[in-house]
Amino acid sequence: MTRSNQQRIRWLATVVAAIVGVGIASVAVTDVTVAGVRNRISQKVRSRYQVENLRIGVIPFESDYWTQRGRFKAIVVAADKVSRKGINIRKVYIKAFDVVLDIAQLYEEGDVETVSRQNTALSARVYKNDLNKLLAKKKSAIQNLHIEFQDNQLVVTGKYQLLFGHSLRMVGVLKVKDHRRINFVPTRASVNGIPLPAGPLRGALSKLNPLIDCYTLPLRPRVDKAEIHSDYVQLKG
Repeated sequence: MTRSNQQRIRWLATVVAAIVGVGIASVAVTDVTVAGVRNRISQKVRSRYQVENLRIGVIPFESDYWTQRGRFKAIVVAADKVSRKGINIRKVYIKAFDVVLDIAQLYEEGDVETVSRQNTALSARVYKNDLNKLLAKKKSAIQNLHIEFQDNQLVVTGKYQLLFGHSLRMVGVLKVKDHRRINFVPTRASVNGIPLPAGPLRGALSKLNPLIDCYTLPLRPRVDKAEIHSDYVQLKG
């Protein structure tokens, strides 16, 4: 057998192995169903979060071709409450459009991996009591942190030890950063009624922000607005 023939045989063997491998990969996950995808997403959400009244919606395209490949018209995650890492978010509604899931990961490993999606819609609330519980867990130089809602603003008070007293009061608004984190931005800040210098103020805020971190939410939705109401923050995306 000539060297060229040996090379051709090795090449053919490689091609056959590749074809067989592709065939195996394509049938490794069979009979993908909307109900199966929904149940697996529900199991994953419940394993990562504490949820109340969880509802999962999986909306397929008309052709089953796309379902078998993990592409769906929309996926919805809704719950009365979602809790993780010390924050409670309530009345949660998240919808992702034109979602492609890694179907092998979903069926074989139980992991929800989003390959791509067009965009998301979000509606959720963070109530004042839950926000104050979150503040109590933050490691900050400000002690006894407390938030009140007043005239579409937040009023943050606490004990902040400086050279000249420690009764801190900050009044401010919320700003969304990189569509995931919500920061408190003061418009006024004082200690014992005296304006707080920029340096100490930056130090205080560095431990306080982000006030709300939405990276922990399922599907990691885009947040566009954080509106202050009478006793809750409304998140919209």
